[in-house]
Amino acid sequence: MKKSFLLLVLCALISSCDNSSEFIFKEISSKGWAKDQWETFSYKNRLLKKEASLYWILRHDNEYPYANIFFIAELTTPKGKKHYDTLNYKLANVDGSWVGAGMYLHELRLPYVERFLFEETGNYLFRLRPSVRPNDSIVADSLLVGIHQIGLEIRKDSNE
Repeated sequence: MKKSFLLLVLCALISSCDNSSEFIFKEISSKGWAKDQWETFSYKNRLLKKEASLYWILRHDNEYPYANIFFIAELTTPKGKKHYDTLNYKLANVDGSWVGAGMYLHELRLPYVERFLFEETGNYLFRLRPSVRPNDSIVADSLLVGIHQIGLEIRKDSNE
């Protein structure tokens, strides 16, 4: 039941999008997202010498236990140059209500890189993993629960 609902939501979201964006999604295990598990997104450059904005799309439910999320992001160009980022995103308001759209499944578009120039031909690799930190205990969570999907949106610059 849960999977069919997710598929319905995904189809509705994709059909409502214009062709200025490309999306790549990865399913996260129902057990949780392991703190050392990288999700890899491969993009064959179709925007040579053009700029695009990059966003992470996060889909989570009410079981996600925190008000924010930390990621380690890695971008590898076709020539092998690597760029790393540590990212922190707010997922809940002060009153505990979730940021983003949705009732059961909450979706957020999280800014990654504004105006990224795709300079090289070939495949760009984007990798993302959670950066789980200790909370009120000595040991950090080994799994983040409540996350269903993580995606990458490549939004073409509308000025071109």
